[in-house]
Amino acid sequence: MKIKEINSDIESRMKDFEKIRIKLKADIKKAEAKKTASGKEGKGLFKSISEFFSDTPKATAQQNVKK
Repeated sequence: MKIKEINSDIESRMKDFEKIRIKLKADIKKAEAKKTASGKEGKGLFKSISEFFSDTPKATAQQNVKK
């Protein structure tokens, strides 16, 4: 490949990256706006997963057993 082709490829990838970065920032702002509008604070993925595994299952404690 020629240096000119490589530079062109890098520039196009940088432009694509910038578009993705701007879109991601806009999505984050929308999510924050929804969170503040609803009045609830999000837990976060790690906290949700850790709470799921730390809670004792309630459905298994009350099983219907037919005799």
